[in-house]
Amino acid sequence: MALWLKILLTVVVCYFIGNINFALILARIKHGDIRKSGSGNPGTMNVVRTFGKVTGALCLVLDALKAAIPAFFAWWLISGSVYDVDDKLGLYVAALSVVVGHIFPVCLKFRGGKGIACIIGVALLAHPIVTLVAFAAGLIFLVFVKIGALASFIMIFVPNIYEAYVLGGDQPVVSALIFATLTLAVLAHHANLKRLFSGTENLTILFHRKKNK
Repeated sequence: MALWLKILLTVVVCYFIGNINFALILARIKHGDIRKSGSGNPGTMNVVRTFGKVTGALCLVLDALKAAIPAFFAWWLISGSVYDVDDKLGLYVAALSVVVGHIFPVCLKFRGGKGIACIIGVALLAHPIVTLVAFAAGLIFLVFVKIGALASFIMIFVPNIYEAYVLGGDQPVVSALIFATLTLAVLAHHANLKRLFSGTENLTILFHRKKNK
């Protein structure tokens, strides 16, 4: 199969996989509509705020797998071998395509989530240890500062900037795909950033203090 055909196949398939929104699915199982709760965003952070940590964690895992699984096969398809560190084109073509599908799903009138969990899922394939450390740091930040958008940026920027640094100038197209994916995630948070600067951002409280009787 020609390279351009492999890339086209990856883009189309991964975009429509990205259209699957687990926040909406889990909300419906809970007999609710996540788009009418909290910030209205059908994503992990809003699931945490609306349905709690367990459901939010499940949403995070499902969205991460939604990106990681097709990205793994796309990496294999385009490079011709599993975990070819010298050719990550397929991995990041898939990553960007899933994120675009997640943020702008045609099946949901182009109103989706913000792609953080999807980016984390792909980052775990590329650099699992760095990604887990970044995730832990973001989680700690979230517990104490309670600002989900900034915690999310820590989780995705650290492993992806590290990846771009490791690649250096060897894979410029891949580096461009990485920065395009990160830029898209930041733009998807424009409302959060606006609220953050105005001091009205929604807080994500993972642990509630018990009131003394």
